[in-house]
Amino acid sequence: MSRPARLPNIIPALGLLLVFLVTRLLILLSLRLESVAFVANDVSYYGYHLFHLFQGDTQRMLEYPSPAVWILQGIYVIGGGWQHWLPVYAVVFVLLDAAVAASLFRRGHYAGCLFWILFTGANGAIAWFRFDLIPAALVAWACLLLVSRPKLAGGLVGLGAAIKLWPALLIGPLLAPHPWRDLRARGRWIGFVVVGFALALATLAIDGWSRAKSPLEWQSERGLQIESVPATPVMFLRAFTDDSAWQVFMSQYNALEVSGPGVAQLLRVSTVLTVATVALAVFLTLRLIRNLGESDPRTVEALLLAVNTVVLALIVANKTLSPQYILWLGGPTAVLLLHARSPWLPRHARAMAIALVIIGGLTQATYPWLTYGILGLPPSPSATSVLVLRNVGLVILTGYSCWLTLRASRRQDFVGKLPASSRRSLRPRVHDVHTEGIVA
Repeated sequence: MSRPARLPNIIPALGLLLVFLVTRLLILLSLRLESVAFVANDVSYYGYHLFHLFQGDTQRMLEYPSPAVWILQGIYVIGGGWQHWLPVYAVVFVLLDAAVAASLFRRGHYAGCLFWILFTGANGAIAWFRFDLIPAALVAWACLLLVSRPKLAGGLVGLGAAIKLWPALLIGPLLAPHPWRDLRARGRWIGFVVVGFALALATLAIDGWSRAKSPLEWQSERGLQIESVPATPVMFLRAFTDDSAWQVFMSQYNALEVSGPGVAQLLRVSTVLTVATVALAVFLTLRLIRNLGESDPRTVEALLLAVNTVVLALIVANKTLSPQYILWLGGPTAVLLLHARSPWLPRHARAMAIALVIIGGLTQATYPWLTYGILGLPPSPSATSVLVLRNVGLVILTGYSCWLTLRASRRQDFVGKLPASSRRSLRPRVHDVHTEGIVA
């Protein structure tokens, strides 16, 4: 009896699989070009330092949290070491990308699955050769399981925070509608605390305190990265004026940074924006808890919008914005397409999804396609314009997402006034137990 019921899924499944394969084939073909192939150098960087780490040099990979290094070490060993692991590394991340898409599809979330495929495809090969797809996937699964598996959702956010730090700020909005009266919200923070603290204690026990805090120290000491939003004014002036005072260089932190007039002030701007992002996360958390009742059907969509807003604000504020950071935005938006149940919200969710695919494409254009033009002397105004356009788009999208979050979390007692059919249509979808697994 179940087989005929599943037959209608075949056509969308084949269509989505075809889109996935075509977009990934295009990425693979692009790697044959000299202007793109250097993206894979990051895996060589990881491999070089992991080789020395295995030789007993403990002063390697200090910029990454220990759990992230443990994962990379596992792939390194499976891949056969420094000289051989590149194909295995890429395959692991292609499979991870496919697993998130399959999870969205299995929940009957075809639009979210299509968005994820197009969004990660638009970002290009960077998704395969750095490791930010791991926390992005964990946050995507956490968003997908907010309702059906709240403890697991919180645990996934805790794991993401242990790997890349930034997801730690997302636990705030996930405390809504009430951190202890609401069963699901309580489950989320319990899962987060258990997994996060377990990994923190494991890091301390294995690597010690100095190693545990080294990623934060490394991040705080870095300069202004050329792709960051705060660097936009000087990158624009560098390309569109004859002033040669601004220099781009490879820093000791293995990043392309810019120096020159105004950079110190822009670093302070980044610091202020980072503090403002933390304040925004706290404000949105309190607003969600205050304005959303335990039976409010808007809760899940408001949570997802708040998560999206916080991630966008983190990216905009970051002085070290790297192109792979854009991948962080995929999960919350993909799941929002499923849970946008208020009558006014679906068109905005679709607009945000389309905007993010465009921003992903602009990001791939800036790195790797136009990197040489941005770095050149003289720099290319057209190449730099793409970077400026991408950054302006991020700022606009952050404001847009914040406005949507505020609108979705307004205090109002309207649910009881709606007919029963409307109240049912606003409820978040919780799928049958057979579709609650993470992967297909």
